[in-house]
Amino acid sequence: MAYRQVAVMRVPASSAKCAMLPSYRFCVRGMATADGYLEKTVIPTLHFQDSLPKLPLPKLEDTLKRYLDSAKPVIDEETYKKTEGIVNEFLNGEGKALHEQLDKLDKNKYAKSSYISEPWFDMYLKNRSSLPINLNPQLTWRDDPSNEKNDQAVRAASLLTSAISFYRTMRDGHLSPDVFHTKPDMSKKPIVERLISLTPRRVAYYPAVLAGAYALDMSQYQNLFSSTRIPCTGRDELKKFHGSRHVVIQRGHEFFSMDVLNDDGDAISRAQLEDNIRGILAMDIDETSHPVGALTTLDRDTWAKARTSLVLDEHNKTLIEQIDSALFTICLEDESPMDLSSETHCMLHGNGRNRWFDKSISIIVTKNGRSAVNFEHAWGDGAAVLRFFDETFKDSITHTGSAGQGGGMEGVVPLRFNVDGTLAQQIQQATKSFDALTSSTKHSLMETEAIQGKQLKSCGLSKDAYTQVSFQLAHFRAFGRSVPTYESKSTVHFKHGRTETIRSASIESDSFCKTMTSGSSNEKEKAEALKAAVAKHESLTKEALFGQGWDRHLFALKNLAEANGSVPDIFKDEAYTVLSNIILSTSTLASPALDGGGFGPTGPDCYAIGYGSREVDGRSVTRFSLMTFGLHNQDFLNSLDESLNDMRDLLEADKK
Repeated sequence: MAYRQVAVMRVPASSAKCAMLPSYRFCVRGMATADGYLEKTVIPTLHFQDSLPKLPLPKLEDTLKRYLDSAKPVIDEETYKKTEGIVNEFLNGEGKALHEQLDKLDKNKYAKSSYISEPWFDMYLKNRSSLPINLNPQLTWRDDPSNEKNDQAVRAASLLTSAISFYRTMRDGHLSPDVFHTKPDMSKKPIVERLISLTPRRVAYYPAVLAGAYALDMSQYQNLFSSTRIPCTGRDELKKFHGSRHVVIQRGHEFFSMDVLNDDGDAISRAQLEDNIRGILAMDIDETSHPVGALTTLDRDTWAKARTSLVLDEHNKTLIEQIDSALFTICLEDESPMDLSSETHCMLHGNGRNRWFDKSISIIVTKNGRSAVNFEHAWGDGAAVLRFFDETFKDSITHTGSAGQGGGMEGVVPLRFNVDGTLAQQIQQATKSFDALTSSTKHSLMETEAIQGKQLKSCGLSKDAYTQVSFQLAHFRAFGRSVPTYESKSTVHFKHGRTETIRSASIESDSFCKTMTSGSSNEKEKAEALKAAVAKHESLTKEALFGQGWDRHLFALKNLAEANGSVPDIFKDEAYTVLSNIILSTSTLASPALDGGGFGPTGPDCYAIGYGSREVDGRSVTRFSLMTFGLHNQDFLNSLDESLNDMRDLLEADKK
């Protein structure tokens, strides 16, 4: 077959070349500075934040037209006609009033923010689902190019040292702003950087644009460190701490607080950190003790009640505060996953006993030196995490080998909870529920060379749009219908932007699927339908990038309607119910530090598909990571393989 079912296949770091991201920074950094910073930016970190453009509020009629376009391919004709009538009533009635109300809020309450920021935070924090699989994603780092540095203690200390360097660089204002450069030869000139740094913050965005530099929102960075999601009944709380000097290390069922900064806020040496980690790894861990971390796998209301009971004990309350206020957590795994599927499970959720899923970020390092970041999703959408992920890796591989002198425990304090009978029962229930959840998932991997960048470029087709169209054809062939599909697009070009949804199942993609499977269409008709579907996806992507999708706008209107106490028919309609049930949830990232990633399905009918391409020994290889709750993974992947090969051959024949 043209693709491989991946069981054991890791590309050595030295032979893999991931696709590079566009240039987002003013400073291109090499080694860390002499005083331990990753860089010292010319332009202050938050220089552009006050002058970023506002996320535009789409016109109601445009939103509703896009909504109908997304509904048409996933519902039958009779339902669509009914939906058209409901949409027209909404446009001229309740929808108009709600949009006017939202517009007033956007101009007043949200004048210095975005109309989506507050309700989007609320949406995440009110979600009562457990965090693992349902919400927290993971990003897996490539191995260090130097094999000797992939020892667990060495790798953990190396990543920790670089993570702390990132934190100090950001804390002290030396981190360069996130910027998209369209004219780097102009915007990266020292004189231009200096001039932009001198412009007042309230207008700094605009002269940068004249130089071809588009600043991005960095508001999410404030919750990257010393931040946690605290379970509360009904709605959780995001809490930020200040002045933290420690991280929390988890191994087995045990917790340890470890200082990583001294009293002056400077970093503790890598040698000392490595010694401490070796000391923890050398300890005999009591696996019969109660795994308190498992409580963070519970649904949020149940965890909120358990936490309330937990902190009635003053000793336990002090320990919880140590975990909550930690810069981040590090999970030292006793597992050594040897294939990509078991590695995905390990990094996404592990056994649930040695995680604290509430923390904004957790670094995971396995016994064989594989490493990843698992992050809580309410506080951010990945832009800040990916910057941290990239910069930490880039700095970590500049370190020499082992720096330690042996085991040690300087600045390390064990955190041992008092667990009574009631709490023990809650922990036991948490582990039982977690095991049931994770055992219900199915994960599959596939690699293919059927997506060729050169071929797509010669045809003027976007690689991502082409891949998304292949998902539509794969599902249509396997199951006979087009289905609601989610691909996120970041809106960080705007102040307090989050994401917008690209609705990949379009009228054009549905037409392409029907043309490909009709049996009566010729090759030219198929090729034209393919190109039209890809072009439509490219158009949807551009609209989402500029905040012109329909999902966030209708979400905000529905949120207002619920607050007003009257929900319009459009939100009770079958089309809205169907479109809200995502069947294909997709995501891709490109990073030179990234070796893989994963996220869970959003529901029982969902196919969660992560994908990315890289060059391996001169070949372009695309990997697909698929997770479901026990669905037909193999059928979908077989159909995807067939679809990709047919699409490639179709384009090749069309060129002749």
